[in-house]
Amino acid sequence: MTGKTVQEIIDNMTVMDDTFFHKLVEDKGFCEELLQVVLGNPNIRLVEATSQKSLRNVKGRSVVLDAHCVDISDDHFDLEMQHRDDDDHQKRVRYNSSNMDTYIAEKGTKFGQLPDIYVIYISKNDFFGEGRTLYHVDRILRETKKIVCNGTNEIYVNTEIDDGSDIAELMRIFKDPAVPNNSKFPRVCSGIRNLKEGKGRNEMCALVEEYAEQKAKEYAEQKVRECAEQKAKEVEKRLADRMLKDGKLTMEDISIYFPTLSDDDINELERG
Repeated sequence: MTGKTVQEIIDNMTVMDDTFFHKLVEDKGFCEELLQVVLGNPNIRLVEATSQKSLRNVKGRSVVLDAHCVDISDDHFDLEMQHRDDDDHQKRVRYNSSNMDTYIAEKGTKFGQLPDIYVIYISKNDFFGEGRTLYHVDRILRETKKIVCNGTNEIYVNTEIDDGSDIAELMRIFKDPAVPNNSKFPRVCSGIRNLKEGKGRNEMCALVEEYAEQKAKEYAEQKVRECAEQKAKEVEKRLADRMLKDGKLTMEDISIYFPTLSDDDINELERG
């Protein structure tokens, strides 16, 4: 690996980095404490925490949850980490929650037996723009403003806004590459410390190396495709130029018979 060493990359990683987060949420204790803080419920007890849970959809696009958790009451939780701002966040939450329902419900399950589901969406930016660290999205009766619940819960957390709450304090840990030492969040701090300084560091090294190799492979394959496309375009340009000079095509025909040529390519042909 060129540039930064694997050790330096891990030292600079934060919880907001996908690779680091996906490894952290394999720790049930980390997930449990995170949910307790975000939901304000210290009684949450998890029986399962799975990183990158794949929910197959035979009729449409499947989904991979960053972390899927189940508690002792059989409530289901989707922990999502999003550090980019190039997606429709609310529709992503909608899609994830609908796939969770499909995954959870067995054939013949009555609607009243469906467990509650929670999507906790952690983002870098406050995309609602209301100046809060935490947002709950409720279903309401428009006419009376009464909150009605169907068991689906949307919770949005961001690291941009620090409103002085415990959740904001936790988010400061999430975006800081330093190894934390905060008595309010012992299991979160322990999980991070393990991957930065403890036994989990070797696993992180292997993951970073694997990730770097995969990215290098993807980059090489992309360059091969780009080179092939460029060569194909040059062949088309030469062929189009020859047909223009032979009078077999007019400039108006070029965009029809050579749709891969850009406007700049066509203008270049026109100039001769």
